[in-house]
Amino acid sequence: MNQSVSISAAFVAGLISFFSPCVLPLVPVYLGYITGTAVSRLDSSKRLTTLIHALFFVLGFGVLFVALGATAGLLGSLIYPALPTLVKVGGVILILFGLHLTGLVTIPFLSMEKRLDVRDSGRKNYWSSFLVGVVFAAGWTPCVGPVLSGILMLAADSQTVARGATLLAFYTLGLGLPFLLVAALVDVAVPALRKANKYLRYISIVGGALLIVMGFLLLTGLFTQVSAWFNSLTNAGW
Repeated sequence: MNQSVSISAAFVAGLISFFSPCVLPLVPVYLGYITGTAVSRLDSSKRLTTLIHALFFVLGFGVLFVALGATAGLLGSLIYPALPTLVKVGGVILILFGLHLTGLVTIPFLSMEKRLDVRDSGRKNYWSSFLVGVVFAAGWTPCVGPVLSGILMLAADSQTVARGATLLAFYTLGLGLPFLLVAALVDVAVPALRKANKYLRYISIVGGALLIVMGFLLLTGLFTQVSAWFNSLTNAGW
């Protein structure tokens, strides 16, 4: 497996998770919650404070995601004899998850949502933003799960703790960078996000299609061949 291809997939998966219908609409709410300030009051004068809170929030969910990736890599090395079969089963699961995201089938438990109580509870500090990030990673809506599952499957297939952690670090990067960008440009980005909500359905379809493709490649064993092909293009100077 070409590591660079897997890393690219992990980063793109993070972006897809950010723009999913269960995350993007609530980004302004989360910014308001972690800063303890009404979203309507997050103007340009509060950009730096909002960005620092957002950074601790991203670090919070990043720590847990990276730990999950390291664990998946460790388990992959421990169950190596059964890994080919598990990868194929994982491919089937990813295809089902992808069909769910596209709306072609409905999987009830993936339609359930677990959200934080984001009512204002007073002034927040950076430590509380970090803890909110940890809770985000541990208990957020299951619709992030399908995309995250695909990257965890790649982490297990890597069979090393370091590679598993690296993949989830890049997943965190894909999910976290847009969040930090919104925080840095909060007065401009929040109104733009609200206008972008009407496109969420199309984003979900694209994410589902990518999951179906990844699931098919894992199921058929073609993922390694595709990775080798991309590697040959890189070596050829593309």
